[in-house]
Amino acid sequence: MKKWLFLLCTVACLWACGEKGDIPVLPEPIQVEKAPLTILAYLVANNNLDDDLLANIGTMYDGLATMDKAATLLVYWDGKTTIGANKSSHLILKYETDGKGNINEKPALDEEAPLDDVLEVGKVMKEYSAQLSTDKQVMAKVLKDMVGMTSSGRIGLVTGSHASSWLNSIYLSRSRAFGQDGSGTDNTMLISDMVEAMKSVGKRFDFVLFDACFMGTAEVAYAFRDVVDYQISSVMEVPAYGFPYDVFMDDLYKGTVEGYKEVCQAYIDFYSQRYKAGNQAWATIALMKSSEIQGLINQVKAEIVEHKEAVADYDVKKLQEYGRNGGPDIAYDLEQFMKDLNGDVVPAAFKAQLDKAVLHKGCLETARPSSYKVDAANYCGLGIYIPIASRSKWNDYFKTIDWYEVSGWSDVTFSWDF
Repeated sequence: MKKWLFLLCTVACLWACGEKGDIPVLPEPIQVEKAPLTILAYLVANNNLDDDLLANIGTMYDGLATMDKAATLLVYWDGKTTIGANKSSHLILKYETDGKGNINEKPALDEEAPLDDVLEVGKVMKEYSAQLSTDKQVMAKVLKDMVGMTSSGRIGLVTGSHASSWLNSIYLSRSRAFGQDGSGTDNTMLISDMVEAMKSVGKRFDFVLFDACFMGTAEVAYAFRDVVDYQISSVMEVPAYGFPYDVFMDDLYKGTVEGYKEVCQAYIDFYSQRYKAGNQAWATIALMKSSEIQGLINQVKAEIVEHKEAVADYDVKKLQEYGRNGGPDIAYDLEQFMKDLNGDVVPAAFKAQLDKAVLHKGCLETARPSSYKVDAANYCGLGIYIPIASRSKWNDYFKTIDWYEVSGWSDVTFSWDF
């Protein structure tokens, strides 16, 4: 009651202060500007992506050069190419723009400048002896070191390397979930290890941008939901060129939903232009809101449990598959799957939650090679693994991850040995 009396008195006073007949003018709400955002890039390039990820440092630099606000970029590099005066293959580089055309207190280089010049401008913050960057303890230490190098209250993370969604092995002879520290090796890390490394920092990340293949799946989104606010990822392969950082760095640094949407759109526009120019080009992208992922998974579980007899021997060939040349069965479209289970009707509750979780999506319906083209009408932004008999090793591992229980698959009695 006292609260209402106070509000009535306030309005009465404001009314009395104006001339008769005037509408009272309430004060403008205070606009609180968010703290600056520092971006950390964790690049595991000791593999056949060395040249491409190295070039990404150059495009990140070019993006910083065009910004009109101060910003800091910290890059962890583990690659074949050595950097710095000591020719290190494991180090942290710092690029800091003042928003006035200077990077690291020097006039920004022209975008046509040689990449070696860009790398030379980078300030070497720390060098490491040889280490396995796909070890979770190493990743945790590096992230902590990077966070300790900035006073920013907010951090975002770019991860660059090979990847294969939640799987522990994309090929039966090679282990891979994220990264590959050594070409042809099994030196990779599980998604759970990445999450633990990020948790160890003691701060929640504003975003994670996966410059890596197959990370746009419900399984990955669920795994990262408690360590990051927003996730930007592709359910398909990411072309070796990666993300066009020079186009959207200012949007990424905004640290807002609208900024992240612009990043996604820039990715699609970039590969659309490459396609029109006659180059190889394909793309899928989505922006996920982590706080809405659990609600989405609850809807998925309800549907799988309700239709557990139908999915016990499900024909995945009905669905759009996200992988080169119709394989390798990593993920199928989540919404299309739910729709097929319900007689070609998308459940309203599922759709409402999907729209809360996937804030933006985009894809190329024309692609080169054509095997990468996507049917936009059956693209929701997220993929899901559907167990099939031929992937016995994947299935063995699938049953060990948290997703198996929370998504309802553990309630299904498959018609084949699972």
